[in-house]
Amino acid sequence: MADNEHIEPAAVETTVEVPKEYREKKVRKLPIIILTIVLLIALGTVSTIYQNEQLEKTFYQVQSNKVVDNVRIVCISDMHLKEFGTNNERLVTEIKNLSPDLIAIVGDMNMENQPDNYGCVLTLVKELKKTAPVYYSLGNHEIDAMLFGKSNIYNDVKETGVNILNNECETVNINGNNIDIIGLTQNPQEFYEYGLEFFYKAMEKDSDHFKLVLNHYPENFQGVLDEYPIDLALAGHAHGGQVRVPIIGGLYAADQGFFPELCDGYHEIGNSKLIITRGLGKSGIVPRINNKPEITVVDIGWY
Repeated sequence: MADNEHIEPAAVETTVEVPKEYREKKVRKLPIIILTIVLLIALGTVSTIYQNEQLEKTFYQVQSNKVVDNVRIVCISDMHLKEFGTNNERLVTEIKNLSPDLIAIVGDMNMENQPDNYGCVLTLVKELKKTAPVYYSLGNHEIDAMLFGKSNIYNDVKETGVNILNNECETVNINGNNIDIIGLTQNPQEFYEYGLEFFYKAMEKDSDHFKLVLNHYPENFQGVLDEYPIDLALAGHAHGGQVRVPIIGGLYAADQGFFPELCDGYHEIGNSKLIITRGLGKSGIVPRINNKPEITVVDIGWY
């Protein structure tokens, strides 16, 4: 053999035999893993369903030198035809037990794609007005049902004796306090065209009155209403972010996108106070997760 002759190494095949006991153990673990995943999904589903049937009450206190005595407002929104017990008896009882002076409904109690299906809304408002005066402002679902589905929900709610406000203002006296209740209908895109003149007049009239604005869209405080001194505005629409992430808060809201700034709670914006209720139901396929239906309670006082 020549000194410079190259010799290729012979190929070596190595076979590792997996012990039979290990293979059998791995096979036995697979059903356990699958069962665990299924159980976790089932528990999560059951927990979500259970939570969505609960009613959580959130309390706020608002101070104002325009009132001489306390006023309690209970606010609900975004029911989307959901019912809590037969004829919403659980919801009615919870609100009645709160002894409100005024009940505010800030829109989207129906579903726009079911324009004639709002019997549960009528039943609810008829019962609620036995407890306190009810003021109802319109949301996008009521408006769209009226515009595109020829729904008669506005007239039918009005016939119950409930005060339904479509860009209207009504002055009431509650516990010696003069309160101007301003019901706004427009979303931010429409406000300058349809609602601004009405809003100006309502705000400028009787400046010593407490100004309570019922406005479905919290987004109106991102460039439209934030310049005005509103004593208290109540809004809904954002469903609390639909899915609520611990510490972070709401995940997504229509018209605001991911991690919305205005999806729930108390906010001071400019010279205005805004409280956003998380609402009661849902309108899309995504369920409410870690987000119990909410009844919002606001106590207004001078101290």
